[in-house]
Amino acid sequence: MSTAVRPSLIEITPHTSRPAALPDHVYAVLKQKILSCTLPPNQRLIEKILCAELRVSRTPLREALNRLSHEELVSFQPHAGYRVAAITIAGFRNLIELRAIIEPSACALAAARATATEITELRALATLDYVPNDEQSFVKYCRANSRFHLAVVRCAHNPMLENLVMSALDMYQRPTYLRIGRQMDPSNPSEKHHGIVDAIERHDAEAARQAMAKHIFGGGERIIAALKAADIPEHAR
Repeated sequence: MSTAVRPSLIEITPHTSRPAALPDHVYAVLKQKILSCTLPPNQRLIEKILCAELRVSRTPLREALNRLSHEELVSFQPHAGYRVAAITIAGFRNLIELRAIIEPSACALAAARATATEITELRALATLDYVPNDEQSFVKYCRANSRFHLAVVRCAHNPMLENLVMSALDMYQRPTYLRIGRQMDPSNPSEKHHGIVDAIERHDAEAARQAMAKHIFGGGERIIAALKAADIPEHAR
């Protein structure tokens, strides 16, 4: 059984033309707006306004909102409608735990399965460029970081793993667009990335697993500290 890999929002630009399925278009546009915080956390989603902006009827809009609700990117409240999901410390811990369970194992598989061409591509993606205090540079840096992690998982040649990690990486970037968690030392993750690639290139599955786990937990601790400093709540209010 094959599992189709959906496009990641870290790799595509917003749709400039509508795909064949209108609900898919509405879903993609809204999801990108939520992940990039163009629709900020906790904002109420008024169907009449969204229909006018997207030039669609309520049927494809509600279908898209239901899909986003299943992904916990929007929440529905009776008599109040839909609202963009909040960013919380508890929610982010869940993302870190998910990544820490899946990505090290995927990295170990990559060490066993990656081709020479894929390893060369990983090496090219490992170094992250970033100009401190430049907002757009930071956004590009975070996207490049996610692109590297996704490329590692793709070396495992398992679409199911890829889809899980892709979804987590997309959500992991939300604080970026609120200027939370700015990385002041880009050499640190770049160094960690090259260490991960070194282990994959040696086909050392256990070293690759440990390097990825350490990297995810270290980055996660930094982000949690930044969320606390920004007064992000532990749970949705």
